Amino acid sequence: MTNQEEFEFFVDQLLENAVKEFRATEEHRLLQEKLDRMDRDCDRMLTKDEKNFAEECFELILDAAGREECYVYRKCWLDCVKVLKWLGVLA
Repeated sequence: MTNQEEFEFFVDQLLENAVKEFRATEEHRLLQEKLDRMDRDCDRMLTKDEKNFAEECFELILDAAGREECYVYRKCWLDCVKVLKWLGVLA
């Protein structure tokens, strides 16, 4: 495994742990309640085809947001290292 691959694995594990921690919060519980309510409303208000289309749209939006989240998380780590080097904390 290359240094880059090791770094990406390390950061992925940190991100995964952060997501797990967030999912244990009250904020996440409240958001999940809203999502569940929205899903029930969609069941009641939309036809099967409309609901399938909406679910495909939301899946695409969530996938794009997740990829952006991973990119930003990695970028923050790299920027943090640059700042620590600039401050002389890291060689």
